[in-house]
Amino acid sequence: MYPLRADKVGFAKQAQDRMNEKYDSVVAAKVLRWIRWFKTPNGLHGPTVAAANRIPQEVQSIDIDAFASLLSDGLALGYLMACLEPGMVQRLLNSKTWQVSDRPAFETSRQRERIGMFLQFLAEFGMNSSAQFQTDQLYERTGVAQVVNALSQLGIEAQTRPGYTGPPGFWLCRH
Repeated sequence: MYPLRADKVGFAKQAQDRMNEKYDSVVAAKVLRWIRWFKTPNGLHGPTVAAANRIPQEVQSIDIDAFASLLSDGLALGYLMACLEPGMVQRLLNSKTWQVSDRPAFETSRQRERIGMFLQFLAEFGMNSSAQFQTDQLYERTGVAQVVNALSQLGIEAQTRPGYTGPPGFWLCRH
């Protein structure tokens, strides 16, 4: 959980435990393999590529904290945005949001902003808002199962698009 929050107790802890039970470590690993599978878009470099390269290539199962740690700074999500929408490369490179700050206060703000920009990307991509997640669900790890669900739904949606460069047939087709 986010280090500045008190541990949950009582009903809040029970509710959080129920949400964590919905987390599927195999599907989460599949999401990470999908992100890692993409070839780096032309011209993309820097922290987003480094974040994607930190994802293990052949991960088969991953615990909830490790999954969230790989994505919670938002950089790997930026990499995914650039892979799915090549026009995003210049936007990522030209924005300070996608540069890592050496000042913790600025970096914390940027991490949350990156996740927010990814959520905006999901909406522009056509993802139903009910299939998305909220910034805190990833950043503070309060709803990581919903993050996994949203990313797998994005994969299903993306592979139906013309020009999709990801692995064909990786996700089940939607009906």
